[in-house]
Amino acid sequence: MSLDMRFAAIGKSGQAQPESLMGILPGGGGTVNMTRLAGRARALELILGAELVGAELAERYGLINRALPAAEIDSFVDTLARRIAGLRPEVIPITKAAVDAVAQPISRAAYAVENKGLFAAFGDEVTELAHKLLAAGIQTREGERDHERIANSI
Repeated sequence: MSLDMRFAAIGKSGQAQPESLMGILPGGGGTVNMTRLAGRARALELILGAELVGAELAERYGLINRALPAAEIDSFVDTLARRIAGLRPEVIPITKAAVDAVAQPISRAAYAVENKGLFAAFGDEVTELAHKLLAAGIQTREGERDHERIANSI
C-alpha cells in the first residue's frame, strides 16, 4: 500500500489485512495506509472484517489503481512503465513533489498509535493463537490462499 501505483489481476489477486483474525492489528503501516487509501469506514470494514477482497473491490475502494484481466496486466504495466521511463528524468520527481504537496501527509503520530496498539495486543492469548494457526499451516503457500477459513476454524 506504500507504492506509488498498484495494479491487480482480476480473478487472480486478493487484498486483505487478516491480522484481526490472529488477535492483533496490522502493523508496518497497515492501518495507516489502508485508511489513507480507502477512508475510515472502508478501512474499518477491511481490517476488522479481515476479508480477502478481489481486484474489482480493491479498485473500487482505492487500494489499487486498476483491476485488469490477468492476460492484460503485464502488457498494461509494461506500456505504462515504458511511457514513464521515456519522460525527461526531471519530470518524474517534480510531478511527484507537486502531487505529494496536495496529498495529505501521514503524521508520524499515526504510525506511533498503530505501533502502540500492535504491541498492546500481544500477550499469551495471541501467542497461543499464533502457535495454533502455524500448526494449521496458515503461513504455507496453501494456507495463505485459504487464510480466512483456517483462521476462522481455530
